[in-house]
Amino acid sequence: MRASLTFILLSVVGVAEAFYHAWQENAFSTNWFTVKFTGYSALMGIPYWAFGIVWFPLVLVVGLWVTRMGRVSLTPKLLILLTVGNVFTGYLWYLDLIVINAVTPTYVGLYLTNYALTGVVVVQNWAHREMREFAVGTILGVVIGAFFGAFGAAFLGIAGGIFGAVGGYTSTR
Repeated sequence: MRASLTFILLSVVGVAEAFYHAWQENAFSTNWFTVKFTGYSALMGIPYWAFGIVWFPLVLVVGLWVTRMGRVSLTPKLLILLTVGNVFTGYLWYLDLIVINAVTPTYVGLYLTNYALTGVVVVQNWAHREMREFAVGTILGVVIGAFFGAFGAAFLGIAGGIFGAVGGYTSTR
């Protein structure tokens, strides 16, 4: 139950970070449908801050629902949802480190919050083989990726976690 409450608290932190990021981008004082964004500030015309404003409240609502408001344990299935966010952060790391060549603390805070949420789910469900394989895959990916720089560590860490979880899940079925 403590992990469930930690998950909910981290989700609330993510919501606050996402709205702070949107506020930094003047999202609440402009009509963002008419603002022209650079090619690196939006995906398919949707500014990146909008993804955070949707993502973290979604994670919070799903977390409250599956834990029955923090009264039951986290389900391993949350790993699937959070991995979607982790893959998206991989793309954002690519933009930050390779394309733009700049890192913003607000962005990194959002990424780390999603990774922390993932970590809470993995630790809570450590008895499941796919969780252990996810952790091992992530660690190996980060270590190997570090030889290719920060983006390599982020990319291979995320990919390693996914492959580890899938491998752990399929080997038990």
